[in-house]
Amino acid sequence: MKPRASRSANAGAARRAPIAGPVRILFLDVDGTLTDGAIGFDRDGDSRRFSIRDGLSLEWARGLDVLPVVLSGRDSEAVRLRMADLSLEYYGGLKDKVAVAERVLARERVGWRECAMVGDDLPDVPMLKRVGWPIAVGDAVREVKQVATTVTAAAGGRGAVREVVEMVLRHNGTWVRVLERYQAV
Repeated sequence: MKPRASRSANAGAARRAPIAGPVRILFLDVDGTLTDGAIGFDRDGDSRRFSIRDGLSLEWARGLDVLPVVLSGRDSEAVRLRMADLSLEYYGGLKDKVAVAERVLARERVGWRECAMVGDDLPDVPMLKRVGWPIAVGDAVREVKQVATTVTAAAGGRGAVREVVEMVLRHNGTWVRVLERYQAV
């Protein structure tokens, strides 16, 4: 029987993570995951809207030994600029996200089971089927939600990644360090 997807970002959702050890790499899609999936075009190129909360949470992850790796089927100057602003590892214009992920895994000496992936649409399914913790954003397509063991309450580009980072850090036992940093405990 397939595990039911969680619709919550609380500690209970983190305890239901399908992996025993810590998450070491968090793979993320861009369009529909880090953004709401809309693209604006003007004379200077395309534009995307990113959640400031998602970006801040990825900085927390990076500082607490979770490597965020951003993979996109499209390349975009707007995305490159945002990923550089956050000092995130970014690969754009990919036809095969799995091949790039395998190179990252080899370099970091990490297995698929030690990874989570957040996605929203069909091109993310091959990655979601390989990682230890497959996660769909709240407005993902049905097929992605069926593969995922966790579904966020928030939609892509609207705090879903922030929600995931909290779940991952709770699972890893490091969320309290974020709370302590902001005197929230």
